[in-house]
Amino acid sequence: MATFGAAVTTDRFAADALRAVDDIMAAVQSWKSDCAGQGKPALEIGAAVATGSVIFGAVGDATRLEYTVIGDAVNISAKLEKHTKKEGVHALCTAETYRMATSQGYQPPSDRALLENRLVEGLAEPVDIIVAGE
Repeated sequence: MATFGAAVTTDRFAADALRAVDDIMAAVQSWKSDCAGQGKPALEIGAAVATGSVIFGAVGDATRLEYTVIGDAVNISAKLEKHTKKEGVHALCTAETYRMATSQGYQPPSDRALLENRLVEGLAEPVDIIVAGE
């Protein structure tokens, strides 16, 4: 998991997150090509992005302390990442996140597909999502 704009405030958090997904997916495709060329199996990787308010910080005790992030955006991202398999894609984001990212200067490397009114397991209402990486 990665966060953008939680610990260090930025006005480009959504755009930065989607750029990171683009870069990760490009690296994964390169890695998969290398694996295929060597006759090795490649892992499938999924990613998802959602925006919203979160609570973050160190949680635990003196023997074990971890940095964590909790909130609806975290839960939605986790559910969308799992949903990538159902849609047969590698990365998804909420339509709201995509609109926010483009308003922050994000320019996708290719056209993105809008998937309307998707039923995502664990979410009470259908959600519009965008295929966020190829």
